[in-house]
Amino acid sequence: MRIKNLEIKNFRNYPSLNIEINSDVVVLTGPNAVGKTNLLESVYFASLFKSFRDDTEFIFLKDSSSLELKMVVEKEGQDHELSVFLEKRDKIYANFLIDGVKKKRREAQGFLSVVIFDPTDVDMFTKSPEARRKYLNMVLSQKNPEYLDALAGYKKVLYQKNRLLQAIKTGQSQGEDLPAWNEQLVELGSLITQERKKFVNFLNTGIADVYTTISGFHRPIEVVLESLPGNSLEEVMENFRLQLAAKAGKEVLVGTSLVGPHRDDFSLKSDGLFLPPFSSRGELRGQVLALKVLEMEHLSRGDEKPILLLDDVLSELDETRRSFLLKYLQNKFQTFITTTHPLEMPAQHITLTPAVVEEESETQA
Repeated sequence: MRIKNLEIKNFRNYPSLNIEINSDVVVLTGPNAVGKTNLLESVYFASLFKSFRDDTEFIFLKDSSSLELKMVVEKEGQDHELSVFLEKRDKIYANFLIDGVKKKRREAQGFLSVVIFDPTDVDMFTKSPEARRKYLNMVLSQKNPEYLDALAGYKKVLYQKNRLLQAIKTGQSQGEDLPAWNEQLVELGSLITQERKKFVNFLNTGIADVYTTISGFHRPIEVVLESLPGNSLEEVMENFRLQLAAKAGKEVLVGTSLVGPHRDDFSLKSDGLFLPPFSSRGELRGQVLALKVLEMEHLSRGDEKPILLLDDVLSELDETRRSFLLKYLQNKFQTFITTTHPLEMPAQHITLTPAVVEEESETQA
């Protein structure tokens, strides 16, 4: 998978931009605040239809009520055009097209697979559990439409259940509908939990080896998911029901749902101890980089590889980790790199300025 053309209109600080892409490595250079990250964000948005930074309303060019994203994407040797049109009125309306044919959101989402690594990812294990659940959802939604459907349904049911719990707490309802909402949570939430378990199992097949290669330091390391117990879907569902029954009284008392994948979390362990609290900044970078490498492998479909977006990351890595990453990526993934300083490497180099976008005349071989 590779992007061959990128066209955007009214996106962030760009009224209009059209770039031909002719390399598997694209280096975007320029001073801070020129819009390098905005270009990466446009690619990310074309994959997941959401920003990795802000709510969707903030990606519109100032004083604009519409925007367009168009990309020519090569997949399995064939060129396809992916188009996204957004209009901001009383709310944001979206249209998605693939090769000129209108698609539903779930049909178009993930047509373009991406992995992004930006400096804030280093803080993944120091942020709240919500940030780590968001990471799991981002990865799994790209490859599994059923997961995306279950996640959307679960959020709706959870909202309705929490409203009912509040009504019971304040004496406005007897809770007759509570068992029905709980059963829907079990059905949808167990699917979410099971897919997260599968992904964590995949990570654990390679994270120790990848981390050793990145850091040069051998240590046992594993990803530990804190979630509902159970190996099979049926076991997860049964344990979900048991925990709902056990915490039913407390849920009414506090007026919110206490059981389900919306409470999940994950971390890294080594020899039974949690790693992040005892890791240096450099070690945290290596741990997150190992996750990103395995994320790219997970999203690969045979010869189809995801697009990698590196937002000012190379400057955050020491020489060992930087060398590993560049060697690993070589001839494997199309990669977009932003940097404030030119990089001496084979790539298509594009220099961005506040007013214009200038592409160097030649791609370095």
